[in-house]
Amino acid sequence: MDDGLCTGCGTCAGVCPVDAVSMCVSDGLYLPEVADNCTHCGLCLKCCSGHSANLNELESTIFEGKPQDAVLGNCIGCYVGHSNDEGVLHDSTSGGVVTELLVYALEKGIIDGALVVRMKKDAPLEPEPFIARTREEIVSASKTMYCPVPMNVALRTILSEEGSFAVVGLPCHIYGVRKAEASLPLLRGRIVLHVGLFCSHTVSFSGTDCLLRKFGVGKDQVEKLDYRGKGWPSHMFIGLKGGRSLSVRFNRAWSAWWNVFSPLFFAPIRCIMCGNQFNELSDVSFGDAWLPELRGSKIGESVIVARKASVDKLLVRMKRDAVISLRGVSPDKVKESQAFSLNFKKDNLPGRLAFLRMIGKKTPNIDSRPSFPASPGAFLSYLSHRVSSSKRIGSFLAYVPLPLFRLYFGLFKCAFLLSK
Repeated sequence: MDDGLCTGCGTCAGVCPVDAVSMCVSDGLYLPEVADNCTHCGLCLKCCSGHSANLNELESTIFEGKPQDAVLGNCIGCYVGHSNDEGVLHDSTSGGVVTELLVYALEKGIIDGALVVRMKKDAPLEPEPFIARTREEIVSASKTMYCPVPMNVALRTILSEEGSFAVVGLPCHIYGVRKAEASLPLLRGRIVLHVGLFCSHTVSFSGTDCLLRKFGVGKDQVEKLDYRGKGWPSHMFIGLKGGRSLSVRFNRAWSAWWNVFSPLFFAPIRCIMCGNQFNELSDVSFGDAWLPELRGSKIGESVIVARKASVDKLLVRMKRDAVISLRGVSPDKVKESQAFSLNFKKDNLPGRLAFLRMIGKKTPNIDSRPSFPASPGAFLSYLSHRVSSSKRIGSFLAYVPLPLFRLYFGLFKCAFLLSK
């Protein structure tokens, strides 16, 4: 799988009927490896989320009609909210509503388990997709992981066990699940809740390696890694052997660690080809509420898009039961909360694809879109990818001061705004 179109979602490994596919790390990303017992049934390619992205076709099937909003997708209700549990709120990425939704669904008997991810206890730099079956297990997976996650390998567990399940994932994960459900009625009957996370792009393991080197930390020293948490607006927490620890602000500061990744350094090339910011195939999707009126808030908030009436009612029930605080907002407010990422992901997608095809890169089969010239923003996104993919140049980035990354991101943003 060397054409750059694999998303590393793990769907192929999760649905293979003879367990011939495994996900292995290569150049900082998860890629599938196929064993000799492969029967060439073709199911893996049929369920692949990387080679094609016909959202319109799946949306019309899942939601029985065209999306109400061309940008958000199907939309029953839009909200901003947070958990009323201080512990959940403090330890979550932002808002904690995803955690509360899964716990509430579990306790009300709507689901028997949820497909989530956490970092391994014995290998704290590696993600561990698993089926959470208790409140404690769900809470243990409450933080976002800014690294590759082959989430859908755990679909094999859902296929092998009776029950009703929720799945949580990025757009590529949910897209892979939806394609798998289209081919496997058994899977479609067992997954009753698709919880999506907003996504601008993922980050390769090389990105985490770069940060650790920048902070003077060896990988063998790390005992615990939380990419975000510890209150709002979140910090990276690195627990070291011997009891020491390191905490670094997430964003909105010259010394914040997200400055390294905001201009797409260490982003897989497939992320440059994606326009699905809002996880449009999910039943409900969540993101950070980056809104001007919340800039000074000390409480993390989730912005929420409910796409099915059943989930919308569930959120209202959770508010009634005082599990979460929730207030309705307009679709425009949701778009405002993700303004730059939305411009990059959605508006500039044709320009990025045109540029990549111009330089000879293979691009996925996607929904029909108008032709669009290659743009300066497309060049910079690819440049960031190429620079950080080079082992020699990528290793040099560990010595670049964090403020310089922020300055480069300013140039990066201007290039995309000029591309509109």
